[in-house]
Amino acid sequence: MKNILIFLIAILFINTSLFAQSPYVDYALKFSTNDYSGTARFTAMSGAFGALGGDFSSVSINPAGLGVFRNTELMFSPALTYNKSSAAYLNTVTEDNKYRMGINNIGLVSAYDLEDSDTRWVNVNFAVGYNKKNNFNQNILFAGNNDQSIMEYFVANAQDAGSVNNLEGMYELLLYNTYLINYDTINNEFWSQVTDEKDLYPDQFNMNKQKSIQSEGSIGEFNFSFGANYAHKLYLGFSIDINTIHFTETASHYEYETNQSDILDFSSMRFQEEIKTNGAGFSLKVGAIYRPFDFLRIGGALHLPTFYKLEENYSTRVDAYFDNGDNYWQESTAQTYEYDLTSPLRAIGSIGFQLGKVGLVDVDYEYVDYSTMKLDDDFNSQGVINDNNEIKMIYAKTHNLRAGVEFRTGVLYYRGGVAYSTSPFKEGHENEKYDRISFSAGLGYREQNFFLDFAYKTNMNEYSVIDYPGGNKAQIDNYFNNFILTAGVKF
Repeated sequence: MKNILIFLIAILFINTSLFAQSPYVDYALKFSTNDYSGTARFTAMSGAFGALGGDFSSVSINPAGLGVFRNTELMFSPALTYNKSSAAYLNTVTEDNKYRMGINNIGLVSAYDLEDSDTRWVNVNFAVGYNKKNNFNQNILFAGNNDQSIMEYFVANAQDAGSVNNLEGMYELLLYNTYLINYDTINNEFWSQVTDEKDLYPDQFNMNKQKSIQSEGSIGEFNFSFGANYAHKLYLGFSIDINTIHFTETASHYEYETNQSDILDFSSMRFQEEIKTNGAGFSLKVGAIYRPFDFLRIGGALHLPTFYKLEENYSTRVDAYFDNGDNYWQESTAQTYEYDLTSPLRAIGSIGFQLGKVGLVDVDYEYVDYSTMKLDDDFNSQGVINDNNEIKMIYAKTHNLRAGVEFRTGVLYYRGGVAYSTSPFKEGHENEKYDRISFSAGLGYREQNFFLDFAYKTNMNEYSVIDYPGGNKAQIDNYFNNFILTAGVKF
């Protein structure tokens, strides 16, 4: 129990790399947010497939779409992602980027024809495969200078601790062991070269600061799905899903003296945190599509909450560099924490239009209440109770819209889409305007037994982060680009 509580206290620092609240409140949202992806066709139409079906990744929206298939299909979708971020911090704008290759989708649909039977059931289909639901790969970098330092935060914490034996092992003790923080045995107080310099020359003190946040990983969904077609009028389906989370974030805060402020016996320091989260959860989707007329389809789906079991590993490191050429470093012992996360329920309504053999149009509406997310651990610790109360206080109901079109000329298909999500934060929160919007486009080539599709999708959002508790805010403009190629065969 003691080790768990120490870890819960220690990890509170990394929240500055996100939205400046408990990290678990941040991660609950991160791991519950879907940025649907999968096949190139699905992605090119921004995932607007709730009333259409006929694409493997439509199972992620409405499993009834599986009943639309009339042939067995096998497909594979590699992808390249490119993230570009721009950060405004202390009157300085800094950019960073990241490339990553990965697998967006792989799937098999097995179709069984029942038209020769005595029932009005036309066919039943089974599917198994993988779709990517969210991508965490991004780099953020911001830099500037002013009259503040992270050393003020650490020295103040050391003073509150009162003695070396009480220093926090993942933070202040590392700085003490690398001589960035020292203890005055005569005056019984902690001090540092940096804070002493600021106390002596407050008008001249200036510090260069740089923070790098590197994230990677994804949420993937393994689908085991069933769909059926009744008289070409009603399509029903359900999907049993296993969702996996793999997430790593490294936040590095670097400070070094400026020409304006030459700090005695100090050159630079770096404080680094690394957090790794892995786990899995299960969920269930059910859905239906009704076709009252040949040109019109109406769909509805319900996604039950996903019940995750997650394991987190957290570690820190300090590097210290001094004017005389000495340098020291020390790493903490990694701490492990296991907890549960329940994501919110989702309700989806869709309307689709089939324009003869020329094209398709679909519009989806998705309702999600992020205030219903819930955290838990084996100890029902006070930290978990506080986090769940905070989730209810700051998160809101969201409304997600997706629209996609597809037009056909011979064997070529032209696609486009747009998606918009309202902010998951309640009014009055610092990130209340954290709306997300994405645009997509694509091209497809389809023969009787073979298809090849390409898609491009770009996401845009804005949010703010804080360099360290009590520090300065950086405003982030983030652009996430996804290039997907899908190759498939029909049997």
